[in-house]
Amino acid sequence: MDDNRLKLHRLGGTCAILVGVSYLVVTTFFVLDPTQLIHDDKHELWTRLAENGTPRILYYWGYALGAIFAFGAIPAIADLVRDRHEGWVRWTTGLAYLSFGVTAVETFRLVTATPLWASEYAAGDPSVRTAIVTTDLLLRLDPATWLRFGALGPFFLVVSILALRHRLLSRPLNYVGIALGVLTSTAALGVAFGIGPMVLVSAVLGGAVAAPVWFVWIGVALRRGVPAAAASVTSGGAATPVPAGGGTAAEARHG
Repeated sequence: MDDNRLKLHRLGGTCAILVGVSYLVVTTFFVLDPTQLIHDDKHELWTRLAENGTPRILYYWGYALGAIFAFGAIPAIADLVRDRHEGWVRWTTGLAYLSFGVTAVETFRLVTATPLWASEYAAGDPSVRTAIVTTDLLLRLDPATWLRFGALGPFFLVVSILALRHRLLSRPLNYVGIALGVLTSTAALGVAFGIGPMVLVSAVLGGAVAAPVWFVWIGVALRRGVPAAAASVTSGGAATPVPAGGGTAAEARHG
């Protein structure tokens, strides 16, 4: 592997680990935020946010910073499998950039606007409060999460399926990535169609478990320079992939 790719993978690995940590931050403050349980009564939601909106703001910060670190992780992760099917990888990588870009803009917006709106709600008369609860979706760029979650699922699926097919990463890591791709997609479907149980299961298994595990694991693999082993070449000129979780070239050949 040339020096530039090595640097790309090391930086991308570090960023991927930080993305994984950001998911843990999001999960922590989701659990600590009682307003996350308020779904139908927006007046109660904004009253509670005005009383103590700190957990919600830190929850948004986790998403916002994780999205920024993702812009460093995506190029390195995509580079692992790009030469296996460049068309699929380029397309889904673009979708991943779109997804994290929307997430970053939306959550940085929420970090700034939520405390202001909560303060205005607490101090406002009934007409102000009604205006806030009827227009608060305007704070979001993607209320149905088609872009934030739906556009991201294909990236996880393509990277993990190609890496599994060509033995570029360990099987358990690829299975986690496939599960993450499915759960990210079902989260978007659940939000869009108002299916609460689907959103809950997808959020718990995807956001709280699969996402941090996958990003940290693939980040460690990138930092260790595993792709260099995956690019070893046989005497016939064909690449002989080596599983990222360990293993030798002979094991890769005899599977």
